[in-house]
Parts: sequence; structure tokens; C-alpha cells
Amino acid sequence: MSASPIPFNPAKVTAQFQSVLQSFANFDKIEVKPVIDTLLGTTEREKCFIATYMRASANVGTLLELKHRKHFQAINMLTRAMFELAVDIRLIDAIPNGSEKMLAFVDVEKLRCARKILNFHSTQPIRRADPSTYTSFVVNEGRRIDAMRARLWPGTKPNRLTHWSEKNLQERVALLKSPLDELYVLNYAHLSWQVHSGLTGVVNLKAETFTNMCGSAFILAADSYGEILLAMIQEFKIEKATTNIKQRMKVARALPFAETQEEIDRLLAACGLDAGTCS
Repeated sequence: MSASPIPFNPAKVTAQFQSVLQSFANFDKIEVKPVIDTLLGTTEREKCFIATYMRASANVGTLLELKHRKHFQAINMLTRAMFELAVDIRLIDAIPNGSEKMLAFVDVEKLRCARKILNFHSTQPIRRADPSTYTSFVVNEGRRIDAMRARLWPGTKPNRLTHWSEKNLQERVALLKSPLDELYVLNYAHLSWQVHSGLTGVVNLKAETFTNMCGSAFILAADSYGEILLAMIQEFKIEKATTNIKQRMKVARALPFAETQEEIDRLLAACGLDAGTCS
């Protein structure tokens, strides 16, 4: 007589997936953040890594506060941001002069938006804001930023430069390949349905579908966070100071699915660790 199949429990699985994100956050707090907090006088390249990492950490903090399926839109929006940050941090080394372009694009984008506002103001005076701030920025910084843009992105028209890599997201993940290209194909459209207007992601769905949607987003957020943490570990050579740090990361991802001490022990053994070496 065969055993009865265990019924699928969307709430339990979703909670486990959020626990993976929490487990990575705990790993980060113990293994990565203390190293980053000690850094002084960082280079421009290091600033790109750290700023991306800090944005991701802030998103994770918010995601861990969202515990009900009614938050599905916010969860999906934040997860989309997490995925894009993971792509960005991996792209720094895939694009020539990546860190310089990443930082320069901050000013390029500000200048583009300032000019757009002033162009609108020239035909329809803005009443909600004082345009003099934008005028001052364009006058004082426009020439410098334009020269920088022409040097770093020669031949690219200002209105065509929508990302510092000069690539759309599909092109970025194709360049980076596994695992980000697969995660993009499987998940990005679903996430975008919750960001943009329209009804594709909400109409004619059962209540448990929204729970499943949250679970799917949580595990993608965790995978994206994992990519960002790995990038930080590699960039700041944390593995040289912490023994078996990548194995510890594997344990952190799998631990929420271990329900007995025996399963935990098997997991640790598979990663070459024991209870005494696993934080």
C-alpha cells in the first residue's frame, strides 16, 4: 500500500522561501557586512560594489517585513529591483570601464532629467517646483557632463543612453549568462506585471495563487541576493579571511528546508562542515 502524497501547502512553502532570504541576511550580517563596515578610503570601483550591495541590503530588510499575500505587489516590485541589482553588480566586470561608466551615469541621468523638466517649463510653466534649481545644475554642470558622456559613450545619442552599459536588460543577462539569463526568462515578465499598469498579473486568479506568487518572488530575491553576496566576497577577497565561506553560503540557502537535526547534519557534511564550524 503506497503512502498518501503530502498535500502542497503554499503558505508553508512561501514561508520557507522567505526564510531563505532571512538566512542569507543572517549570513550577510555575520560574514560580509562586518568586513564592508571596516573599509576606509574606498576606490571608485569599490564604491560601485558597496553602493549596489547597500541598496540590495535595504531591499532585503523591507522584504523580510512583508509577511502576507496582500503584499504581493510590493514583494514582486522589490524582487525585480533585487534582480536588476544582481545584474548590475555582475556587469561591472563585463563592461569595459564598467565602474567609471556606472558612476558617470549618475550625473548623465540627472542632467537628462533636468533638461527634460526645463524643456517642459519652457512651454508650460511649472507651478509645483522652482525651476531655478534645474537651471543652475544645467548651467554649472552641463558642459562637464556632456564631455564625460561623449568620452565614455562615443556615438551614442543622449536619448538612447538608458543604462550605463548601453544595453537593455535582456542584452545584459545574455552577456552574463548563467544563472541570471535563466532567472530572467523564467521570472522577469511575472515581476513586471506587478510594476506596470494592466491586469495581466491579477485577473482570474485563485487566492492561493497570490501566495505562490509571493513564494516565487522570495526565492528569486534570495537567489539575487546570493549573487550580490558572492560578488562582494570575490571583490573584497573575504574568502581569504573566512574559511569555507562559500560552503557556508550553501548551508545558509538550504538550512530553511532542513526539518530535523539529522537533515541538518547531512547538509553540513555535504558542504564539508560540521556544527562547530557553521555559524
